[in-house]
Amino acid sequence: MNITHILLDEHRIIEQVLNCLERMAERCESDATLEGRPARDTIAFLRSFVERCHDRKVETRLIPAIQATGVPAEQCLDCPLRQSREEARRHLDAMEAAIEPACAGSAAALDRFAKHARAYIDVLLDCIARQEDCLFPLFEEAARDADGMPPESGDRESGVDSTCDSYIEMADALAEHFGVPRGAITSAKETTDPEGS
Repeated sequence: MNITHILLDEHRIIEQVLNCLERMAERCESDATLEGRPARDTIAFLRSFVERCHDRKVETRLIPAIQATGVPAEQCLDCPLRQSREEARRHLDAMEAAIEPACAGSAAALDRFAKHARAYIDVLLDCIARQEDCLFPLFEEAARDADGMPPESGDRESGVDSTCDSYIEMADALAEHFGVPRGAITSAKETTDPEGS
């Protein structure tokens, strides 16, 4: 399967969890409450799925594939994406540090969690937009120019990485808990939920 199709599916999963994080921020602000387990699960998902599953594919497969066609690194948005990831990690660290005091009712911690949650959401959505609006079309165009054929990934992946299935289950559990719609993830559904349940 085309690597950009895999990454697009992963974007929909990430957006699903960002919608859950938005609900948490809203509850921090309107109800002065934060549930510990969903908050911790969200941080775990964002650290593991986003950084270890998704970003690794961008770093080790997508950008090198573009550069292999002769496109310079700066045109691949490599540096801006790295800077955005560093900013995202700072917001994640701040949210994680705020969880326990926020759950205990600290107004300052609730405010801090909500503030960093919204900032993190903005950073991630910007990264997703940069990839989909610039990197993915650049990859498709460069690959077609190189051999006249639509690009395919160099392995047998048929959807979201199977090693990340447990994180997809976590994302779906969070969506159910917060009443957030699941992302439209066609190939992931085929891979992880063959009965469509």
